[in-house]
Amino acid sequence: MFKLEALKAKHGDCLILQWGESDEPKDRKVALIDGGPDTVYPKWLKPRLTALAEELGQAPLKLDLTMVSHIDDDHIQGILDFADDVENGDAPADIGILWHNSLEGLLDHEIEDDPAVQGVTASLTSPTAKTDDRWYGKVLSSVPQGQMLHAFAKRHGIDHRCNAPYQPLVLLRDGMDDAPFGGLQLQVVGPNAEELEKLRKQWKRKRRQSITAAYSDRSPYNLSSIIVMACFGRRRALLTGDARGDKIIEGLARRRMLDADGRLHVQLLKLMHHGSQNNVDAEFFSTVTADAYVVSGDHVKFPNPHEKAMKWLAEARGDDDYTIYCTYDLPYMRKIFGDRLVVPEDEDGSVVVDIEALPVADE
Repeated sequence: MFKLEALKAKHGDCLILQWGESDEPKDRKVALIDGGPDTVYPKWLKPRLTALAEELGQAPLKLDLTMVSHIDDDHIQGILDFADDVENGDAPADIGILWHNSLEGLLDHEIEDDPAVQGVTASLTSPTAKTDDRWYGKVLSSVPQGQMLHAFAKRHGIDHRCNAPYQPLVLLRDGMDDAPFGGLQLQVVGPNAEELEKLRKQWKRKRRQSITAAYSDRSPYNLSSIIVMACFGRRRALLTGDARGDKIIEGLARRRMLDADGRLHVQLLKLMHHGSQNNVDAEFFSTVTADAYVVSGDHVKFPNPHEKAMKWLAEARGDDDYTIYCTYDLPYMRKIFGDRLVVPEDEDGSVVVDIEALPVADE
């Protein structure tokens, strides 16, 4: 089995990945990827983890991996709520190995890239590719949340294995091995060292200053999103956090995952930044294609999934056979995608993609 479940997470992300040689409880492994913003944990995530624990006959549920793609509130707050329950003895699951790019212990240590790395994507363009200085120039109110999770890991005694096997940080380096998790292979596509080093410098400058103000530009942390290709058997799922499209393509090129035409097809693509038009251009959807797309967003606090970006996707794929899974039933999404759209049924709190059932080219 190989499934991705996207929970209703308002304007954020909350994903549960399951895999195993069979659907039998003894064979199934579970990863939690992001926890959504405030209220998502008590309303949707905790009940789902409780149900999974009962289904798999575990008390508490053993998570093989808990990953925070980046420290934006709409990804990390639910993980902090979960961590509170762990410490209070009321959690339905345990965090297991934690992937979280905390910079707390690295404030005086530069994050350097491999010296042989060259600019593999100098010709790539993006509607926002020239705004890095402005994007890195703001530090968000989510910094304390990252500090809180770092402190929890130390108190809970799991800090020594955070980001295993990539301590101290999960970042893209040339020649790196895949990370194995019980038959699943995770291939890191981003972030790169340059992005994390710029963030580290901002963090060091600002962490002692007042950082409680909410900024509208969330991109310093979006650029630091962990991007992974999750591979099980012959099927692949590209999980992108809130990364920018040009940064994703840069990482794919560096990992030599693009074909001779500079393109890639995967079974599943988790759309970055909830389908925002600010993280992608129309060309991206022709460069990276999928059989199934997953997008989280309720179009309330932010206009995501953005109608313009979703039209870019539909136009790029034309009459191709694909499905798009959205965590909320939005009228304009039905208008754009028609029968290709899948949303939660009735009062369900999630949509589930059976990746194992998606085709492989020569099957």
